[in-house]
Amino acid sequence: MDRKTLLAFGLIAVVLIFTPWYMSLVSPPAKTTVPELQTAKQPQNDPVKSVPAETSLKQERVARLSEKESFVDVRNGFFTARLSSRGGGSFDSFSFDKYSRYDSSLVNIIDDLNKDNLLLSFVSIDGENIELTNSWATVSRSRSINAETRQQTLVYETVYGGQKIQKTFTFYPNSYEIDLEVSFEEPNAVVSRGQYSLSWSGGLAPSEKNLKDEYTHFKGYAYLGGELLKPGAPKESSSLEKQTGNTLWTAVKTKYFLAALIPETPGTGAEVVGTTKEGRPLYKTSLRQSVNSTNRLRLYIGPLDYKRIKALGNDLEKTMNLGWALFRPLGQLVTWSLTKMYSIIPNYGLVVILFAVLIKILLNPLTKKQFSSQKNMQALQPQIQRLKEKYKNDSQKLSRAQMELFKEQGVNPMGGCLPLLLQMPILISFFTIFRSTIEFRGAPFFGWITDLSAPDTITTIAGFPLNVLPFLMGITMFLQQKLMAAPDSGSQQKIMMYFMNVFFLFLFYTFPSGLNLYYSVFNLLSIVQQKYFIPDPPQNSTKSIKLKKGK
Repeated sequence: MDRKTLLAFGLIAVVLIFTPWYMSLVSPPAKTTVPELQTAKQPQNDPVKSVPAETSLKQERVARLSEKESFVDVRNGFFTARLSSRGGGSFDSFSFDKYSRYDSSLVNIIDDLNKDNLLLSFVSIDGENIELTNSWATVSRSRSINAETRQQTLVYETVYGGQKIQKTFTFYPNSYEIDLEVSFEEPNAVVSRGQYSLSWSGGLAPSEKNLKDEYTHFKGYAYLGGELLKPGAPKESSSLEKQTGNTLWTAVKTKYFLAALIPETPGTGAEVVGTTKEGRPLYKTSLRQSVNSTNRLRLYIGPLDYKRIKALGNDLEKTMNLGWALFRPLGQLVTWSLTKMYSIIPNYGLVVILFAVLIKILLNPLTKKQFSSQKNMQALQPQIQRLKEKYKNDSQKLSRAQMELFKEQGVNPMGGCLPLLLQMPILISFFTIFRSTIEFRGAPFFGWITDLSAPDTITTIAGFPLNVLPFLMGITMFLQQKLMAAPDSGSQQKIMMYFMNVFFLFLFYTFPSGLNLYYSVFNLLSIVQQKYFIPDPPQNSTKSIKLKKGK
């Protein structure tokens, strides 16, 4: 293996080493003391108790407002949710009908740490920070809503300062979108500054087996006029980013799922708070809105599916991990190709193998040129060695002599690098899409390979996972390098070859099994191509190279 090939492998290694670091990179958060928002239980002069019962209808509404926490179950074909009267429709659970956890239970993105979601808060005319966490009443007595065939509406209401406040939810069949409308009977009578906030605390609950990896994808966002607020979640204290301006949305996400609040009229500002509890990043987002706006919002609570989120048309896809900007178009093309092939061959493992074959065919002219160039370089090694001995004390003359030799023999020393460099963006794209794209989450191949987005752990020995595909990738890489190495390779080059194999085995060991499968198949095809389809170079007679006078 020549120096240029080693350099190419080195460049690939550097990129692959820093790719996981880049994927989990966050901006260093400023340690800021975050003001606590007062939990707005009803004041001592609770309007629920002081509102006069002028009519029997109003008496009935007041009685309902004094009830304890109640729940309403909603299903629409895509999710099954339970809404609590506490907070006026905060989700007590939210399970996706089409996505399962590793233990076969449905993914539920709500747990004890994030039940304070969709809470309404504002500054009262008395200057108090009010958060309506009391139990609201439902206009309907029904405790179950079926929105699988037609849209359904659920209304919660409460009273503050003698004024009625309502939250109206609209659910649609087979959709991850929910409409929410907030209404105030007389907003200026209770709300100071003409603004209120909707907040989501605690982010989303994890859904994957590898919590350490999933936590690196947890995030909270706010999008204001092209600027994305996304503080980190430090282990101590809290980080806060707060800004005023046209707010298009706020969102919290995990590795594969997202909950976003999208106002119909852009909000007036937002803040995102990040902290950590027991190793889990927690985020609270608050969307500020004017009481004089439409007060209608769209909720998207669902998978990080690029097509669905892109179709919302508000740049919400900025929350997705699409890799480096330079490679995003290629990653999207690879994803589109794999999903189209999956519609014909419903097994992503077979799709990956077929994709590797197609890429090998596509790169065949360049790969053939690469192998031919490497074999020609091997054939020239004796002459190159004689030149090194002849000009061992004059590096400039040695360089010119080698270039004349390459030119005379028609050999390009860089000819073996281009296919490797073209393959590198594809590897990076595979790394990104198999690591964080919902389409490949839980995609099985066969046997022990049950999830192409995760390592193919067959068993665990003393707490250490035993993954098979990385070893297969390492073996095919070693065989390919051995075929490419010159017969009289020195001990230093052999040591480098062994080092590169061990290094890549270590590097790829925790990578998604889909990436290891692709690279193993590609290497295997390269071995077959190099051994049986690339002819050996003709045996050229050794020619002495004479330097012209003045060189």
